[in-house]
Amino acid sequence: MKLARLLVPITAAALVMSLASGAMQNPIVRYTQLMGADAKAPTGTAIVITWPSGDHEIFVHVSGLPGAGTYAEHIHANAAGDATCAKQNGAVAVPLSNLVADASGMANSYTMVTKAKAPMYPAGTTYLNVHANKPTAIGASITCGDIPNKMGM
Repeated sequence: MKLARLLVPITAAALVMSLASGAMQNPIVRYTQLMGADAKAPTGTAIVITWPSGDHEIFVHVSGLPGAGTYAEHIHANAAGDATCAKQNGAVAVPLSNLVADASGMANSYTMVTKAKAPMYPAGTTYLNVHANKPTAIGASITCGDIPNKMGM
């Protein structure tokens, strides 16, 4: 729980320090809430920072997962640039570090993705989803959030 409360402030502090140092300027920051199909589904937050270099940092926090364990998560996109949670119409564009939930069903992850690993991301709207870990290691989507192409869209 303490780590979850620190995730956003730590991300913001790192961003401010980077900007203040002048090392990197004008990142694009995208934010999405993760929600499932019903009130009992896991919920969370994802922050995607895209640096001028084309590298991406993705921070994810999820609570309400079905229990301790490892959960796959990905950013999905499609050629039309209109991938959404509602349509589930995108292929995996950016694989993310697995979420590892504690006994209470809470998990955090951080993934650094270089431009070389995801040269076309972002291209239009995308979505981040977390997959159930049963009956297979990468099961159905259990929580999802649409990631806008640009902040404020």
